[in-house]
Parts: sequence; structure tokens; C-alpha cells
Amino acid sequence: MIKLYILAFLFFLLPVSVFSQKNTLFDDTKVSSININLPADSLQVILTDVLSNHYFMAQFVFSDGILHDTLQNTGFRLRGNTSRYSQKKSFKISFNTYAPGRKYQGVKKINLNGQHNDPTLIREKLFYDVWKNARMPERRTSFVKLYINGEYFGLYTNLEEMDKEWLSRVFDDNDGNLYKCTYPADLVYLGDDPQTYKNIGSSSATGGRAYDLQTNETLDDYTGLVHFIRLLSIKNNTTFPDSISKRLNVKAYLKAYAIDIATGNWDDYAYNKNNYYLYDNPTSGKFDFISYDTDNTFGVDWMGKDWATRNCLDWVNHSEARPMVTQLLKVPVFFTLYKQYLDTIMREIIHPDTIFPRIESLKNLITQAALADTYRTLDWGYDDQDFYNGFEQAIDGHTPYGIKPFILTRRQTIIEQLNAAKTPEVVPGSLTIIPNPADNYISLILPGNVVNNVHCIIYNMQGVICGEWNNPDLNNTSVMFPIHKLPAGMYIVKVQTGQVVYTSMFVKK
Repeated sequence: MIKLYILAFLFFLLPVSVFSQKNTLFDDTKVSSININLPADSLQVILTDVLSNHYFMAQFVFSDGILHDTLQNTGFRLRGNTSRYSQKKSFKISFNTYAPGRKYQGVKKINLNGQHNDPTLIREKLFYDVWKNARMPERRTSFVKLYINGEYFGLYTNLEEMDKEWLSRVFDDNDGNLYKCTYPADLVYLGDDPQTYKNIGSSSATGGRAYDLQTNETLDDYTGLVHFIRLLSIKNNTTFPDSISKRLNVKAYLKAYAIDIATGNWDDYAYNKNNYYLYDNPTSGKFDFISYDTDNTFGVDWMGKDWATRNCLDWVNHSEARPMVTQLLKVPVFFTLYKQYLDTIMREIIHPDTIFPRIESLKNLITQAALADTYRTLDWGYDDQDFYNGFEQAIDGHTPYGIKPFILTRRQTIIEQLNAAKTPEVVPGSLTIIPNPADNYISLILPGNVVNNVHCIIYNMQGVICGEWNNPDLNNTSVMFPIHKLPAGMYIVKVQTGQVVYTSMFVKK
């Protein structure tokens, strides 16, 4: 009997992570609860010394309604950048800081994001659903209710830490260098000295490197990254497609870029030189690209721009260099592949019939916990009605689109832009443009058998419509169009009558 008591006592002392392997930590079909208990003075320091990354010792309790686990000696701190100054904070939980090597449900750390600038609280989760459905390296996410010392701190997005455990799960190899890239990580070549890139500071609130090595830190080897950045600087070189394909998973990057454009993720590499990881994968010998920190999506704006209608073929920030985008899209086969990925994403993954039911299920899942979250109202003043309206309509200048209207507008715009960029069926010699080059007007000389049901469009070389006319008045099968407002350059004219399309090109002087 004494032995049984001793065994029972030892069983109780074993780390909880040995027994809690039910993989419910990222179950996104339910809203689980996380309770953090720590000394009041520790919590006060966390909430006031907002730039500190010190982990304070805390008790962690996880409950999914069935499973109920308690871990002692867990690390707890703030996380994020601008969110550190928000009323609703974001947090990081570490299971191994005070218990080296310990994991809980297979992970060493988790991130709890407060979504303080999203009235719906689902945008980041929705992005990662799209990312996963596009068969990209999954980052597991779920919703949890967070309690600290018994007080309800609100509804949070629970995100998997992108570390060596994550690398093992999604790439089957965690030996390579993982770089966390934040503003101003533009991948511009600055020479071969690795120290140059190490010295580029991040603009994040807590500082650090813009290209921050997350694995193999002791070696601190940046030579592979420098070589990759040098490859991106090669211009007008016929060997570029082959050389870059040997060091970059080009298809995966083009798909990631397409996802960013489809979801309006402007806080990305292409527009804001921010929020991505590069993994130097030793198995493939290539870099893999991963987007992260994706709350500024699906209609959220900080720049005063309409991201729903921005040209999907001309997304990048032209005031600064973005070599990984611009160099790749100069290659016709890569540009075509990007457009194919984008078209598939918009027609299938972000089709309203597919994504709207998912949006509704997420809303229904979190509504009770969201409405009880008083912290979510403190930063932007979003009230309960804003929570509901945020799915269907604009709330303010910061969220000028509801999620559904953004998707409808973005999808329609992208499909139109992609269609406009397609090469139309050409009937040689059937359309004449005079004069060419031209200053103020052009006349289109149409085939003699075309007398009605005519649709004329003028495109620039980026596929943007610059003028459009339906059933123009014909005079002896010719029609005159004003072009004096067009910038100088080359243009394409498409004339459709019935099922036949005629095209030609002209130059505006």
C-alpha cells in the first residue's frame, strides 16, 4: 500500500506535458481557456515596462472543456510591436524558459495576439486559413479566452511559435537558418560583408536586427543570406531564372505573394518590406518564404489607400526597391505562374461560396467570448455593434471595408485585372490605327463587315483599362477616340464584335 501511495505521489509530480498530448491546443472548432496566475507585482511590471522581453514565472492552466492541465514555472511576457502600447496587450507564453526542454502538446512557446485594431477579431485567423488552404506551410491557430489572476483579459488568437519545432513539423528539417525579417528588410544588395546586414536595425519597438537569425544563433552565419540577396541583384542576365531557382523555392514564393495580394496584406515584403520569414532549407538547398503578422488584411488600412482595388499586377511600393518581387516578375514564366496562382486563389479559395461560410462559422464561434471582451473596446472604441458590422460594412477610416465587401470587391477587381492582361485572340491585319504614333486622337479602321455590337477598350502595357466604349458611332466602319489625356507610352486597343476580337497597338507621343 505504501508503494502505491509513493507511485501515485511520483505520478502527480511528473511534468504535465508527459500526459497532455491530445493536440487540442490549436483546435479551432472551439474556444478554449488559458488561465495565467502570477504575483500581482510581476503583472504590474509586465503591463507598464512594455518594452521588456523578460519572462516572468507564472502558472499556466489550459482547459478546452474536457482537458484540464496545469503547468507550474511557465514564462509569461508581452509580445508584439505597436501592440505593446495598446490597451489590449498581446502576450507570449514559454513552456521551457524555467523548465529547459519542456514542451506542452509538442510546442515550447505560443503567442496570444489581442487583435486590438480589428473590430471582428478574425482577420489574422482568416488569413492563416487561406494560407493553409493554399497548401502553404501551416501555422496552427485557434481562439482562446485569456484570464490573468482570475480577470478576463479577452478573446485572443492563439498562434503557433515559428521555431525549430515548427520547422520540424512543416519542413521535416530544422537544421537550417531561419531569419525573421522585419522593417526595413527590403533584400537590397549592400555588398558581401555579412556584418552589413547584421547591422541593419529593425524598426520594431524592441529593436534588434531587421534580418534576425532565429536558429543556429551561436554560429551567427549570414553568408547564405548574403549570397541569396546578391542573386536578387542580378539584372538583365539570361541566367537569372536558373540561378535564382536553385536558391529560392520560386513557386512557393509566388504563391505567398499571390496570397498577400488576394487578402490585401500590404504590411508584407512587397509593399512595406516587413513581416516575413526566410528559411534556408538544407533539404532542398533553397530558401522558403513565409508570411506572418497578418492582422492588417481583408480591408484594414493605415496608408490611406484602397487595397481592395489596387492593381494586382502592380502591387509593389515603387518608391523603394523590392528586388525579390520585381526581378522575379520580369521573368515571363514566373509572371505567368504568379497570375495562375492568383486566379486560382480568387476563384476557389476566396470564392464567396467557399470563404463566406467559414467567416460565419468563425463569427458564431467567437461571438459570446468577443462580446464579453471589454479590453477590445479600449483602443479604437469598437463596440458590440462594430463587432457585428465589421463583417458586413465599413467601420471607420482604419477599417474602410467590412470583411465580406472587401472580398467581393477584391475578387472582382483582380479577376477583371487578370482578364484585361490576357493576350486576346488576334485577327491579323483586320484593325488599323491612324495616325500611329499619335498625339490627340486615333482613328480605328474596322473590318467592312462590322457595323454594330462593337466594344472597344484601350489598355496600357500593365493591363489597366485607360478607356472603354460600347457601340460607338461608326462612320464608314471607322471610329475616332480622344487620347490627349493619356500619358506617353505604348497602348493596346481591343475591339470585340460578337465572338471575334481584333487587336492592335499604338504609341502615344
